[in-house]
Amino acid sequence: MDAKNKGQRADLIQSLNKIASKSLNKSQAQQFTNFTANAMHFYPDADYMARPPEDIFWNLWSLCRFSTEAPSAPVDGEVATGRAKVRVFNPDPEHDGWSSKHTTIFINQIDMPFLVDSLRIVLNRRGLNIYTLQSNPVWAVRDSQGVIKSIHSDYAEGAEREAFITIEVDMHAESELADLRRDLMSVLDDVEVVVDAFDPMRERVESLIAELQANAPKVEQLEESLEFLRWIYNGYFTFTGCAEFDLTTDGDRMYLSEVDDSRHGLLKKYSGDHREELVEELGPGVRALYEGDELLTITKSSRRSRVHRDVYSDYVVVKRFNEQGEPCGEVRFMGLYTSQFYSYSPRRIPLLRNKVNWVMDNSGFKQTSHDGKALMAILDFHPRDELFFVTKETLSETAIGIWQIYERRVIKAFMHPDPFDKFVSCILYLPRESFSTQSRMKIQQAIGVELEAVESEFTTQFLPESVLVRIYLVYQIRSKKYLEVDSTQLENIVRQVTRDWSDEFAEMAISSVGENEGAGLARRFQRAFPASYRELYSPQQAVAHIALFDALENSGELAIELQHKQAAENNHLQLKLFHRDEPLQLSDMIPMLENLGFRVVMEHPYLIEPDNEGQVWLQEFQLSFSLDVNVDVEAVQGNFKQALSTVWKGDAENDSFNRLVIGARLDWRAVAMLRLYARYLKQLGISYSQVFIADTLSRYLDITRNLVALFKSYFDPRYAGDSRSERSEGLARKILEGLDAVENISEDNVIRSYLEVIQATLRTNFFQTFEDGTNKSYISVKLESGKISLAPKPRPAYEIFVYSPRVEGVHLRGGKVARGGLRWSDRLEDYRTEVLGLVKAQQVKNAVIVPTGAKGGFVAKQASMAAGREAWLQEGIASYMLYIQALLDISDNLIEGEVVPPVDVVRRDGDDPYLVVAADKGTATFSDIANEISEANNFWLGDAFASGGGNGYDHKGMGITARGAWVAVQRHFREVGMDIQKQDFTVVGVGDMGGDVFGNGMLLSEHIQLVAAFNHLHIFIDPNPDSAATFKERKRLFETPRTTWDDFDKSLISKGGTLYSRSAKSLKLTPQIKARFNIEKDEVSPTELMTALLKSEVDLIWNGGIGTYVKSSGENNAEVGDRANDGLRVNGKELRCKVFGEGGNLGMTQRGRIEFCLKGGLCNTDFIDNAAGVDCSDHEVNIKILLNKEVMAGRLTMPDRNEFLASMTDSVAELVLHNNERQTQAISLAMHRSDTQHAEYQRFMAWLEESGRLDRELEFLPTDDQLNERINRNKPVWTRPELSVLVCYSKVMLKEVLLQADLLSEPWLAKSVNDAFPGELVSRYSEAVAEHQLRHEIVATQLANDLVDRMGFSFFFRQMESTGASAGEVVRAYTMVINVLGIDEQWQNIESDTSLASDVQLDLLHMLIRLVRRTTRWFLRNRRLNLDCTDIITQFAAPMQAVIKHMPERDQKEWVGLWQAEKAILLEQGVEPELSSRLAASDSLFLSLGIVDTALKQQKPIEQVAKLYFTLGEQLSLDWFMAQIVGLQPDNRWQDLARESYVDDLESQRRRLTASLLAGDIDSIDSLLEDWQVQQQVLIHRWQSMVRDLRRGGAPDFAMISVALRELLDLVQASVDAVHAD
Repeated sequence: MDAKNKGQRADLIQSLNKIASKSLNKSQAQQFTNFTANAMHFYPDADYMARPPEDIFWNLWSLCRFSTEAPSAPVDGEVATGRAKVRVFNPDPEHDGWSSKHTTIFINQIDMPFLVDSLRIVLNRRGLNIYTLQSNPVWAVRDSQGVIKSIHSDYAEGAEREAFITIEVDMHAESELADLRRDLMSVLDDVEVVVDAFDPMRERVESLIAELQANAPKVEQLEESLEFLRWIYNGYFTFTGCAEFDLTTDGDRMYLSEVDDSRHGLLKKYSGDHREELVEELGPGVRALYEGDELLTITKSSRRSRVHRDVYSDYVVVKRFNEQGEPCGEVRFMGLYTSQFYSYSPRRIPLLRNKVNWVMDNSGFKQTSHDGKALMAILDFHPRDELFFVTKETLSETAIGIWQIYERRVIKAFMHPDPFDKFVSCILYLPRESFSTQSRMKIQQAIGVELEAVESEFTTQFLPESVLVRIYLVYQIRSKKYLEVDSTQLENIVRQVTRDWSDEFAEMAISSVGENEGAGLARRFQRAFPASYRELYSPQQAVAHIALFDALENSGELAIELQHKQAAENNHLQLKLFHRDEPLQLSDMIPMLENLGFRVVMEHPYLIEPDNEGQVWLQEFQLSFSLDVNVDVEAVQGNFKQALSTVWKGDAENDSFNRLVIGARLDWRAVAMLRLYARYLKQLGISYSQVFIADTLSRYLDITRNLVALFKSYFDPRYAGDSRSERSEGLARKILEGLDAVENISEDNVIRSYLEVIQATLRTNFFQTFEDGTNKSYISVKLESGKISLAPKPRPAYEIFVYSPRVEGVHLRGGKVARGGLRWSDRLEDYRTEVLGLVKAQQVKNAVIVPTGAKGGFVAKQASMAAGREAWLQEGIASYMLYIQALLDISDNLIEGEVVPPVDVVRRDGDDPYLVVAADKGTATFSDIANEISEANNFWLGDAFASGGGNGYDHKGMGITARGAWVAVQRHFREVGMDIQKQDFTVVGVGDMGGDVFGNGMLLSEHIQLVAAFNHLHIFIDPNPDSAATFKERKRLFETPRTTWDDFDKSLISKGGTLYSRSAKSLKLTPQIKARFNIEKDEVSPTELMTALLKSEVDLIWNGGIGTYVKSSGENNAEVGDRANDGLRVNGKELRCKVFGEGGNLGMTQRGRIEFCLKGGLCNTDFIDNAAGVDCSDHEVNIKILLNKEVMAGRLTMPDRNEFLASMTDSVAELVLHNNERQTQAISLAMHRSDTQHAEYQRFMAWLEESGRLDRELEFLPTDDQLNERINRNKPVWTRPELSVLVCYSKVMLKEVLLQADLLSEPWLAKSVNDAFPGELVSRYSEAVAEHQLRHEIVATQLANDLVDRMGFSFFFRQMESTGASAGEVVRAYTMVINVLGIDEQWQNIESDTSLASDVQLDLLHMLIRLVRRTTRWFLRNRRLNLDCTDIITQFAAPMQAVIKHMPERDQKEWVGLWQAEKAILLEQGVEPELSSRLAASDSLFLSLGIVDTALKQQKPIEQVAKLYFTLGEQLSLDWFMAQIVGLQPDNRWQDLARESYVDDLESQRRRLTASLLAGDIDSIDSLLEDWQVQQQVLIHRWQSMVRDLRRGGAPDFAMISVALRELLDLVQASVDAVHAD
């Protein structure tokens, strides 16, 4: 026993004794300790040591108690036998202290030989597994009652050697325990009987030897027989029984009569009645004993031994002689030869040595010769029992026969019965290659049948230095049939069983493929197949199998054969798989087969080893198909092979959908298509598992087949014409009719969902193939999302879903012209939900650019960091490439301006060639890859397909995203009176200087005081920074690659500042840090410090990193969806910064922004702040589309294109930043008048909602009740984040409706396309710009942006609401106004005057907005039938400018007074004089449209008309009256509309009146007015009287104005009538 096991035993005993001290009383513990010390002799193995020590303790303690107690009474009335005590039980924790999964046996017996062996025999015969068998012998001292007083490991006085045995076997039922106990007691008694009788039986041998020496005749065998008896007496025979018989004669008959009390051992225990046997009726062996000179004979007992060894007992029968030397009887000894008998050379064993020497002497061989030595080796290895049974002549014949074949591959058999006709032994020799366990078993069985034998034993021996194997079979016989069988018959049996399969194979190979090829096949494979294969398969089958697998080139290929199992039902099949080099892993294959619908009943592998070639593995599976269908192997064979091979290669997924291959007779691609839709439904949020969906399809196979047929009817290019539609409609009806048989509502929902998504599918690449004709492993489908009821809102216009085992992805688009980034998502379960949230933001972010919003996301399903980062990245790139190709597969192309549909794609929608993508999370460096795929596909966009590639604009280099966000930050601060380009201001940042947005942003002002920043590694603190010095250091870090905050020059950090690691457990704070950030603790965690930074009182928080750091107090972290930052996130109302700048995405939740703004903070949204990035990319795409066309036409080279593209970098940035400035200004304009215009905003929001374009709850816009509550609490009615949403929705909607309008036919509108491009591009390629592929979309975008940014998001809605005009008409009228009134110049003058206070500037812009609103409405009301921009602008522009030019020269006192008062206010606010003059006359500019209109219609000089117009206004106080109308404050929508109506009515009546007076010839204006005053004196007096009343009564209300307007109408109408009367 090695030291390790000794140590384990000692440790175990020590552990057990500790348990004893805790679980037992002191006396019991001492008893247990004594027991383990003296009785525990075994050394525990690993399995035993793995058991809980408590279980081992209770087992041993129970054994101790059992052994030390006195023997109990017999169980169940049994008779007590022997001295053994046995307990068989199933341990019970309550009674025994422990439980076990085995039945436990305790045995206490006087220690004696054969105990363990004999117990094992009984248990093995019962077929039990033995888990523990430990015998612990001790010296035990017992008292008179049998109770142990003490135990000792060595002998002690009064002690007896006892064995304490514990055994654990398979668990038995309680009812079985008694029977097992009886068997054990019985065998223990056998052992005791044998041991007790051993000495008497040996003594009888000794006395028998003396008798024979005295009385036996001096025959040849006397001495050798005596020597044999001495040999067994000396310990080479284990005696188990003994009996004596007397020989008596009665005439000619001899009898053998049992001698009384002569039995010993087992023959005594199992003795029956007194026996008397007639010799002549006994076997020939017995007769021969008495008829010849032999003194003894040896045979086998027909009873198997239960003691020591489980074999047939040996019998030694010795003749007895009387004093006259005559036979007088016999002694029979039963027992077992010891092991030496079988290991010694027969030349050392009495009796056998004489036979062996005789054979050698008579062989004719010299013992020293080669042949002599060979013969001696044969005899030495000959079965020992056989040497006893056969005569020396038979032995000689047999040995020589063996010698003759010893080195030959032949079959030879020898058969000998034993002398007593109880057994027949068969010695078989056969070639080693013919031997196998299976062949031995078949031979053993076949010979047994031939001999009619009931039981047999075998031993097998590979003969040394021989090509042969010997099988020694001993049969117990019950008939004389063996006499009819000879050795030749046995040899034929062996030959038939071991027939040379290889020879048959060679013949079959030649007959199958011809002599030359067949001979080669035979040489390669003759010995390639294992015996187990040859036993099961014929040579003909082997040739067929070779044809299957010989074509396999490597381990990456698989050969498959599927057959019905012979004589089995249709759903029981046999599958054979062939694979090179190594066996297929069952852990892989069994799940594949189960998912294909099979239950694997059995698997058997066969190793095929062709000569000098690699291995081939055949694995045979017995299968049972699980679905209730009859499997037609011929029909499904091809589909099954393809499916299994594809799944095995990883080109199809291994799941329960594969059952449909056999069940529904579908190919793997059709199954993949059904799986695609299941994955898509999962992404839509269907509540059913993929397994349930697959089960449903498997349950309704007819419906499933119809779903596949419906899909093919839509998209299979082979179907064409009207029949396609008829077929599709018919299949849809059949599916719906089939649903009548579906009773389960969940299954019904699954099938209806399939039907809906298939019907919503517009395109697919399903029928496309590679150039070699093979199917693609990935599938993409384009769907019309609005037709899918299960799709969550907001529903994009279109989406593409991509599926393969390697990658899944989705691309959501708000329209046909849409763009957005593609991200590498890690959310396998709900990546569409992630993308849907992003596309919603992208929709509003893209409001400023040509395309509407789009967003894509993919998951690399096989990418794993466990394989290493590089492998993970490469798998991600490969998945991205598949995803991109899948998108392009079903996208239209443009070739020479013509739309070219993709090959083998049936389109159920219109042309759709615009597919533009961009980088996003995880794909920042992938744009060049996407563009390479685009160019490889000859896609019309070329490298414009994915912006930001190697030949695109470098956003980080331009700093465009940060600069755009900085525009928003600057505006916020300007509106609170700070100029952050000139004043120091404090900043807390999220990010580091290596990042694009953070790094560029923190270099946009030299007055930044960055007091703190954090990223994923560090927390940087500088409590009182030097703005100038730290700016330079930040710039250095930004310009140095791969720097972190740890590289910041620590000497520049102010006192108390430091750099912390986020991985630190806790951070010690300096007094300066505590003071700067209002922290009371001296030590905080990194998370606590970052939270404090976010809550700190600073001017700006600049988010340039990744993560969501602010939510609302009404949101929980789970709703935010950024688990990494849950610990440090704060609520919006907890922020104490003035401004929050969102250079990065999703820094705040929308509700968090709103909460922050309601508290007084300033922020927009991320899609407003960082819109410059997407805007820049859109400019890049549109420029590349134009320039690429020039390249394709040969007018520009690609290098020149790239150079020209780069040269426009600053111009593009200028255009982008201008858009950002305008958009943030638009929000400020909306916010500036939000309190007074909240009702209009509310109506606009409701209009969007009613039209289905806006989900207020989804966008976190306020409800009507919330708006009213804000008003009542004197809070801001609206917040910038909310208005940001409305601004963008307004643009998106306006773009959509303008795309339906005919804009390009109007030159004034069409030329706005130029504004979208840098000036140098327009001047160089003006025609190309005008003919741009996206010119319609660009014009719509430019017009929508300009209108909404300047006039406000509700402008076009209000115009449509009040006039009934369309959006296109509104834009035309707006364009007229802008150009007729010269609004652009005035707007620019106001914007560029940075000396103005922010609120003053916004007021001035609102004055222009009000003017444009009125004048636009005027054109819509008065020129609706002719909104030709060219005509109107041409007619109105010059006259209007003339009126404007001369307006300051007007001398009407009242008008001049009103104008000067308004101008004075503006001058006082710092407005430049000329601009003040112009803006003060805004009301008159609106009215001037009437002057121009009248002049044009009356064909009168404009100055003449203007003079009359203004003079009438002076005399009738119409300018004052207009000011009263404008000053009305509406309380509701209707009053608001009434005010508009009053303004329009007043302008209309004033224009009518002027026109009526100008109807005739005019000598002078003065005389004309005098005549009119006389003519209408009464009505004029009434009007003037009413005006005086209005002036005296304070501010007029709506009723007063309405009455007054009615009075004015009477005056105007009377004047008109008078003119007509004349």
